[in-house]
Amino acid sequence: LIAHGDWDRVPEARLMLGDVYYEKEDFLTARSEYRRFLDRYAGHPRSADAALGICRALAGLAPRPQRDQTYTQEAIGACRNVVVDFAGREQAATAAQISNALRLTLAEKDFLNAEFYFRRRMYDSAIKYYEFVVNLYPESEFAPQALLGLYHSNLRIGYEDLADEARARLLREYPESEAAQEIRTDDG
Repeated sequence: LIAHGDWDRVPEARLMLGDVYYEKEDFLTARSEYRRFLDRYAGHPRSADAALGICRALAGLAPRPQRDQTYTQEAIGACRNVVVDFAGREQAATAAQISNALRLTLAEKDFLNAEFYFRRRMYDSAIKYYEFVVNLYPESEFAPQALLGLYHSNLRIGYEDLADEARARLLREYPESEAAQEIRTDDG
């Protein structure tokens, strides 16, 4: 890249360099190489690969749910850009899958926060996090459990009407879930 800057295959070499860093799990450097490719060769036929590389590199930086999720949120944004900018291409479909998986990490993070507050009898805070899960990630596996958490939290602080709303929503929207079966067992 340095010695032969005028070589006609420099763009491919730059993209390969990003791939090598990605394979070595040096995700920050990989992201930089992919970004450099897009900055210099935006109209190149392989720009979708570089954009997906940024998405994948940031997803590689996404931590476990218990940690700060800044990279996860940045990865979701980068992946959504690929979906929009390269709609209809294979890279867009891959980016959408990565983005959806990362959303589940955010759902789990909020659910774990809710459970943390619930165990400490800080029900108002637990309710807020359970509501985040239900409203922001209704497609996630954590949504039914969050509704169950809303039900129990509201009961514990005496908001029976809100508990009944959470119970009804759980049974209506997730009737086959374990949480719905658990609430039916509690009723019986």
